[in-house]
Amino acid sequence: MLLQMHIQVYKLTSNEYRFFPVTVSVNICAEYTKNTFSAKDVLSKLPTNLTPCNLKKDLYYLGNGRPDFSRFPPHLPRGAYKMVVNCTYHSNLLYTAEFYGQIKDKPVDWKNIPKHNWS
Repeated sequence: MLLQMHIQVYKLTSNEYRFFPVTVSVNICAEYTKNTFSAKDVLSKLPTNLTPCNLKKDLYYLGNGRPDFSRFPPHLPRGAYKMVVNCTYHSNLLYTAEFYGQIKDKPVDWKNIPKHNWS
């Protein structure tokens, strides 16, 4: 099955989403089988009847899910992003989805900072 996912990322700069040099095209079934970004684990925990490697004509549903961010690259630039995902089957567009999010620094845990006596 030639089910492909094409991903393009845009970064918010000067109050406008601009091209960011991250473009990915993957075979959905192959990446699902390899459990890339824990996709198989996420789907197994969600209310869904979706199996990317065995799609037949049917009505599919998918509940809310979050990827395992610990499996993402560690040094992504901070900021606001838009990710456009196009899914195709034999080069026929099935759907387009847009995702918006931010990459932020982890907040400092103020409870674990040692107190100093400045007197």
